[in-house]
Amino acid sequence: MTRVWGGWLTFFLVLSAPLAAKDDTPLVLAKGSRVGVVTLLHPEVQHFHSARSLRDQALKTEIVDWSVETMLLDALKERAGQLGLVLVPLPVSDELEHAREDCFLNNGFNRNLPKECVAPFDHLLTNERLQAVIVLAPGLNNGAHAGSARRKDLPDYLRGWGYVTGTAAAPDGKPSLVSMTDLLLVAPSSGGPELRGHDWGGSYSLEWSNFIAPPDPKAVPLQDYAALKPLFQGILTRQSARILDQVTVQ
Repeated sequence: MTRVWGGWLTFFLVLSAPLAAKDDTPLVLAKGSRVGVVTLLHPEVQHFHSARSLRDQALKTEIVDWSVETMLLDALKERAGQLGLVLVPLPVSDELEHAREDCFLNNGFNRNLPKECVAPFDHLLTNERLQAVIVLAPGLNNGAHAGSARRKDLPDYLRGWGYVTGTAAAPDGKPSLVSMTDLLLVAPSSGGPELRGHDWGGSYSLEWSNFIAPPDPKAVPLQDYAALKPLFQGILTRQSARILDQVTVQ
């Protein structure tokens, strides 16, 4: 039987991970500019149970029935509408999907757009006649992606959305949510596509404040994952606000 969760989440920490891009000046767009919206983040949630002993640790990935594409659009649409931008939801191109590991996971976005990303973004911007594109992609809990916001108490291989129970949970013992995700703002330039904004989801730490522990803390029922959707929506909305703060409309 699905539990009913009351209340809301608790934001208990926002780490310092500033927006990073090749050009840190705001991206200037005309009103009515077409901004593509693409997600490479799969609808899945990782549960990492931390423990002092490696043999007592556990990692489980659950597939959820969330539309991540819709969640990203919902996070962007209010602020984009205020700016007068036209959001263009797009499926992931074959080229971007094939570049998922080399472009998004095997590189970081603290400075420039990695070379493995240049051609896929160039083709996407040109073919879809876009003035910019916002992409949500999975990242890793490592220095290349997270910088100073890396969770040193968690393994480097954690990626995407997830939560943590056990010794690395929140101070009050509730599960700690993690969002190992990169939200990118890319725009065309005379020299090719440029990274103009980046926000790391791991900068936002939340606790699952209304979580009720099952008998086995390593086996949280899948039906309980529905309570996580609005929590990750909240993180995504904060990321989206920071990305669009990097845009000026004239």
